[in-house]
Amino acid sequence: EPGADTGETMLAHHGSEGGIVIAGEIELTVGRQRRVLKAGDSYLFASHQPHRFRNISDREAVVVSACTPPYL
Repeated sequence: EPGADTGETMLAHHGSEGGIVIAGEIELTVGRQRRVLKAGDSYLFASHQPHRFRNISDREAVVVSACTPPYL
């Protein structure tokens, strides 16, 4: 949903995380790097790095994301 956020506290856990934005756009922060990803953009990073996902738009965002080993 618009304004959705994984929280002000950055996530960090063992493993790798990757995904693709299907619709809308999100802001992905990994460590000190911040990027706005739009439909068709993908990401991959080591999950031990602090990270956060936010929907900064006024539209619904759809993201397919996976991590290994499973975290949540």
